[in-house]
Amino acid sequence: MFCRLALVTVVARLAVLRKEGKNFLADRVFKALDTPMPYPSTQQNQRQPRFVLAILIGISLIPFNAYWIAVVSGIYHSLNPAYASLYIAPVINLIGLLFLNRLLARIGLSLHRAELLIVYQMLVMLCLVSGHNPMDFQLGTLIYPYWFASPENEYATLFHKYIPDWFTVRSRPVLRPLIEGESTLYTAAHLLAWVKPVLLWSSIIFTLFFVLICINSIQRHQWTEREKLSYPIAQLPLEMTNIGFLRRRWLWIGITVSASIQILNGLNFLLPMVPAIPLKFPRFGVQIFTAKPWNAIGQLPLYFYPWVIGLTFLVPLDLSFSVWFFFLLTKLQLMVGSIGGWKSLPGFPYYNHQGLGAWITLGLVVLWQSRNHLKSVLARVTRPKADSSNTPDEAEEPMRYRSALSGICIGVALLVALFQQAGMSVAVILAFLVIYAIIAISITYARATVGLPYHEIIWTHPQLLLVSTFGTRVIGPSNLTVFSFLYPLVRDNVSHPMPSQLEGFKIAERANIGQRKMLLAMCIGLAVSSVASFWAYLHLLYQHGANHANGYFLGIGRENFDRLLRIWLQNPQEIDTTGLSFSLLASLSVVVLMMARRRFIWWPFHPAGYALGLSAGTVWVWSAVLVGWSIKGIVLKFGGIKLYRTACPFFFGLVLGDFIVGTVWSWVGMIFGIAVYRVWY
Repeated sequence: MFCRLALVTVVARLAVLRKEGKNFLADRVFKALDTPMPYPSTQQNQRQPRFVLAILIGISLIPFNAYWIAVVSGIYHSLNPAYASLYIAPVINLIGLLFLNRLLARIGLSLHRAELLIVYQMLVMLCLVSGHNPMDFQLGTLIYPYWFASPENEYATLFHKYIPDWFTVRSRPVLRPLIEGESTLYTAAHLLAWVKPVLLWSSIIFTLFFVLICINSIQRHQWTEREKLSYPIAQLPLEMTNIGFLRRRWLWIGITVSASIQILNGLNFLLPMVPAIPLKFPRFGVQIFTAKPWNAIGQLPLYFYPWVIGLTFLVPLDLSFSVWFFFLLTKLQLMVGSIGGWKSLPGFPYYNHQGLGAWITLGLVVLWQSRNHLKSVLARVTRPKADSSNTPDEAEEPMRYRSALSGICIGVALLVALFQQAGMSVAVILAFLVIYAIIAISITYARATVGLPYHEIIWTHPQLLLVSTFGTRVIGPSNLTVFSFLYPLVRDNVSHPMPSQLEGFKIAERANIGQRKMLLAMCIGLAVSSVASFWAYLHLLYQHGANHANGYFLGIGRENFDRLLRIWLQNPQEIDTTGLSFSLLASLSVVVLMMARRRFIWWPFHPAGYALGLSAGTVWVWSAVLVGWSIKGIVLKFGGIKLYRTACPFFFGLVLGDFIVGTVWSWVGMIFGIAVYRVWY
């Protein structure tokens, strides 16, 4: 706080001296800030963007970024560039392209704004499949069941027979160097063993994510044109590519404040004699309260991430308030349970079941609110030659509604056929996909509305609902085994594809790119990214070894298959009526909140905030969200909308400064092979 105050004081003093003409340094500083940026000129913005060039740039950047993400996220775990709502990797690349554009503008070769945003969105597609989630989880799930099988754990006896031969690699000579390291991917045996699983799971990921793109294509008009959702996460890349963005002095003040703090903290991590400005109280795993009943709340970390505070400043007040309020309410449930003796219930207060009830109900409510739009879409599909005056214009959509519905049907049919061949029943895989889609719709709506910087909706997935509703005996061991291979796609939901896809369509609309061009760019980016991510991780794992990597490769495998073995197969679960009761309670809460919000204008609680407050990952960001909400409330109360708009560049700067310094520290760790300070998580 002292450093921030000192910096603001110095800048204010320089401004006064410059105005009075008494300080040459002040004049030079502000002259540098005020220098017009040659990119992009008005004439260049008026020309047509070079779509093919943007695609080629995006494709060329994907392998480099896939390698960087794999190193710093999976090997050294010094940063999570693909693990939040606003991904660090695409933002850093966009910053680099903006500065490169300043040089290219001098020779008349600068990139168009649309070209920059297409490249940005293609790198967002990379972040959906790379990084800690899901690529760490996916590879950990593929390598664990055969390498760690032993007579003691009975993996081979109990579930190996339910794993298809073409799902993963079984050969221990191929797996040994990947686990131990000091080898290479580029041998005939290794490449031949991995080519089939890589192509298979890349195809599964692409097909599943393409189905979500089709759903977004249908829902985009409702959410963007009718409900006018705010899309807070899409604001920063759009602002960054606006003319004059880099000339805003408050932007640079925000960058300086955030970067200075994180540089000091990074130096303190390496050299403890350097003073630090701590942002994390307490550190991971420490419990603040030890006396009853307060000790029942468990961990309550206070993490004041500058980038979270900056993004929260863009979020409507009632939504950010709902997130931290309902998170604290979940902690209150633990205290009440401790006082009343309910904590003796196994699983109390059933956060995961409450989350399921909240997210599924929110998704159903969102679809109900969209019923008129969906009727219009169905009418256009079934009666294309009928009067279309009351139906949305398909020319403005990423794809025609008939094509979107066909894409959903074909994608679902392909997934059902594939997993049926893998041993799943049609009813179970269809139920899984329906629940997955409903949760995806609710998460997408929540992020487009709330814009929470981080949503780790952990252990809230279709498998939990199906097992709780029917029990493990009804579902059967074959379905349960294949469920484990789908677990990486649903465990955390922190890098969920559907919200990022919808934000890409919002970016296309605001930047006049053309929805169908953005759709094509996302599909190409997704296809290239899946293969590039597998390549980067396998290359590094054969070099370093999963045993020596700091990623969660082996941890997720242990978590995944120990649950399959010890909870589902060895101790069959019956119908969980208690857990489902908590799901029903959360469902009713969402309905009541939605009805109250429609009835009372002053109602401050949002159902999306309630669902996010139940998410376990909110524990890492709730305090920063509280700070961002408080600052925005004060700004609006005393300065109104004018001061809010003036302050926005400062908070953009907080985000960028945090991202830039975090990236630099990750490079230091990668180059020198040492542990470094982590600005995020």
